[in-house]
Amino acid sequence: MASDNSTSSLPAQAFLKVIFPSEGCPSPTDAAADKAIDDLLAHLDDIQSQHCKKAYSDEHLMKGIFVRSQHLKADPERTAYCRYHLIIAIRRLKALLDTLRTPSNNITVAVMEKWKEVLRDYIFDLNEIIPYLQRNVAGYVFYPGGKNSNVHSWEIYIFSRSLAYQSTFRGTPPQFNHKTSQIGSILILRQALEIRFERLVGVYLYNAKGKGPRLRHGFHQEFINSYPQFFHTDGFCISDLQTVYDWCSEIVHQAYQPYTWQIDWALELCDQLLGAKSVPPGSDWSIANGVEIIDVTKMQAAFETYFLTQYGHGSWRMTRTRPEALVRDWMPDMATISTKFRPVLQRRSALNWTRSVLLRLGRKSW
Repeated sequence: MASDNSTSSLPAQAFLKVIFPSEGCPSPTDAAADKAIDDLLAHLDDIQSQHCKKAYSDEHLMKGIFVRSQHLKADPERTAYCRYHLIIAIRRLKALLDTLRTPSNNITVAVMEKWKEVLRDYIFDLNEIIPYLQRNVAGYVFYPGGKNSNVHSWEIYIFSRSLAYQSTFRGTPPQFNHKTSQIGSILILRQALEIRFERLVGVYLYNAKGKGPRLRHGFHQEFINSYPQFFHTDGFCISDLQTVYDWCSEIVHQAYQPYTWQIDWALELCDQLLGAKSVPPGSDWSIANGVEIIDVTKMQAAFETYFLTQYGHGSWRMTRTRPEALVRDWMPDMATISTKFRPVLQRRSALNWTRSVLLRLGRKSW
């Protein structure tokens, strides 16, 4: 099967020329922007219709999109990976473009200019997906270029410095580098998830020295997933966000720029948990009403037992606070501090503790 898209008529290339015009060329018009957008979306829809004939649930797509780095050995694995990403990339790109449209359904060059870094990422990132799907089309080219997704530690350090003193910035250009800002966004998203999972429970533990336990990452989310009867959500499942959280952790530790649609979709998915929902007039409302706690007293008692069963050593005093969620039956006297220290229910032997640490470190001697 032959390709008819010469490099002089590539939809992706024409799209980028609207926001990154060549030096000395006339400024692109709004009409040219509309045509470039329509041509690109038509091309992407054609690619998707050829390669994505099966419908997938969002839960299935999340598991295929938010995965840790892996080596895909066989063609079926690579094809599935590319299909999942193509579906979400097109969905998120269309959603973004819809937000940029005027009331007359047009998108101006001026508006595209503000989003040019993100729009360019869509093209460069799709250039890692589409050519593989089109590998059997002779001479096919999506875009004749690419980008470097690696992030140097020096770049992250500069971003850290910029964040520390951002309040002094009074200029008009973007203050932060686009690539490192995306890494920072994911780092902060992971922190927001960790804090919300902990505060959904609202129980804090201290030993006789006033120190808290060293809980493994994801401990509170594991409890929430194990006791869904206490955590009511509307339209999403908290356990599904585990894949997003794990993906955030990898980006934080490896610091590479992910596909731009991954960031966009991760933020949309997490908004279901972290964002505030509108409610009918006169109804109970909370800025953290993405989750409603059903029977706070029983939930917090269940967490204390869960902790004492899971944690291997020490005696602990429990402090109960109001969860960061919609709690309809909360009363001030429900915030309590236990008077006694409670010992763990299953003390971990030194041998088992060493073994668990070694297993977490990935050693295979046990």
